[in-house]
Amino acid sequence: MVILPRLARSLHHPALAGILGVVLIGIGIFGLASGDIAQGWSILILVIGLINLLRLVINKPEAAPPA
Repeated sequence: MVILPRLARSLHHPALAGILGVVLIGIGIFGLASGDIAQGWSILILVIGLINLLRLVINKPEAAPPA
C-alpha cells in the first residue's frame, strides 16, 4: 500500500497518487486512534501519506503556460 502512490506518480496518474495518499493518512490516523497498528508504524504510514499529498500540491501543473 505504501508503494502504490509512488507507482501511480511514475505512471503519471497524480489524482490516483493523491487518493492513495489520503487512504494512507486515514490508515495512519485509524492506527493511532485504535491501537490496532503499532504506534511507530502508524506514524510512518501517516508521514508517507503526507509526503505524497505535499508532492501532489507542490508539483501541481498550471492550467496554461505563461505567455
